[in-house]
Amino acid sequence: MQVRQLILTVSALVLASPGPAHAQRSAPVAGDSGLQSLVAEALARNPTVAQRQAAVRAATLRVRPAGSLPDPMLTVGVMDLVLPHFEFNQSDFTEADVEVSQEIPWPGSLGARSGVMRAAAAGARADEATVRRDVTTAMAVAYYRLSYAVTALATLRHQRDLLEAAVQLSTTRYATGAAPQSDPLQAKLARDRLRSEGFALESERVAALAALNALRNRAPGDSVAVTPIDPVVVRGAATPVNPADSLVAVALAMHPRLAAGRAAVEQATRTIQVERLGARPDFTLSARYGYRPVAFGFNFPDFFSAFVGLRLPIWAWRKQNRLADAARADSTGAAAGLRDAELQLSRDVTAAAARVQASQQRLALLVDAVLPNARGTVESVLRSYQVGRAEFLTLLSVEDARYRAELEAVAVAADYQAQLVMLRQLTAGETQP
Repeated sequence: MQVRQLILTVSALVLASPGPAHAQRSAPVAGDSGLQSLVAEALARNPTVAQRQAAVRAATLRVRPAGSLPDPMLTVGVMDLVLPHFEFNQSDFTEADVEVSQEIPWPGSLGARSGVMRAAAAGARADEATVRRDVTTAMAVAYYRLSYAVTALATLRHQRDLLEAAVQLSTTRYATGAAPQSDPLQAKLARDRLRSEGFALESERVAALAALNALRNRAPGDSVAVTPIDPVVVRGAATPVNPADSLVAVALAMHPRLAAGRAAVEQATRTIQVERLGARPDFTLSARYGYRPVAFGFNFPDFFSAFVGLRLPIWAWRKQNRLADAARADSTGAAAGLRDAELQLSRDVTAAAARVQASQQRLALLVDAVLPNARGTVESVLRSYQVGRAEFLTLLSVEDARYRAELEAVAVAADYQAQLVMLRQLTAGETQP
């Protein structure tokens, strides 16, 4: 009677709902509110994002000063005092002077300097947008990795309950002589292997949680609510991927990584102009007023002087010309860097699109064929085992195959969702997944 009860218990566990994630608890790939809120929090709290925002503000504030005139110079002095007592009114040469001078760069120089700073500010903004996309992608990867670990641990616990019942059943049958000794040994081996896998999954859960919390600037152990992964729901929400060529074209037009490269080219080009204009003479305008004190009872008239100064760039061949050549080299390097960024982005988009498509195909195969076949095989072998027409080890084997198929489906669904977010961040103008 006890053996029959154990058989019924094992049968109930095998035929029970195979996974802990239910459809009503899952959300569509692009509408996971938990991920949306985590991304928003990360973008608001992440130190790297804050650093890039500060860099944007700093670069923007430098634009106006770069195009401003140098500060004027005010000079106050006295000249031709009579020695040895420094007498002020004993000579008609003595005077008190006030002079104001203003340096005026060669026409176009200030605009060129402002252009360099504007390009730098544009590059800083593009870098910030790139970091925001990277943080969004990293958050999605960590989130779905954590969701996989949580879902896999729940699936493992269900499988562990089944194996515990199988150990009891095989041990009881062995004690009554109805089963060989290998049955309980194999059941215990499968159970212990499952425990070992549980340790690895728990480690993966902790690592994923720490990565997620690091992105949102929180303690590694802070708890996060995640939506369990239901491969059937993810399979139903999957949509066809656009051709790789069209995705690459969108990425080349939209991604801020290339905007940063173009800004670097613009900055280097503007710097060439700045250095070339630096080889032109700058001007200095000066005006001076000289007050002459009363001397020998005579009130001498005051003086007014005006000057125009000219900087002579006679060493331009050693300084400005070389700096212009250096800026040309920088421009060439920036153009090469932009081309390299275009190639890398094209490669990344193509690879991401291929991974998304492959994950879709694998998920469809697992959900539509592999999982139904695995569950049908378990039910068939279980019925045969109940009437004595199948070995216990065969039942364990097909049940383990069903369990592995479920874990694979969850893993593929998690990877598909993470890769989909990555592809969207490569090809869209938005930062939300």
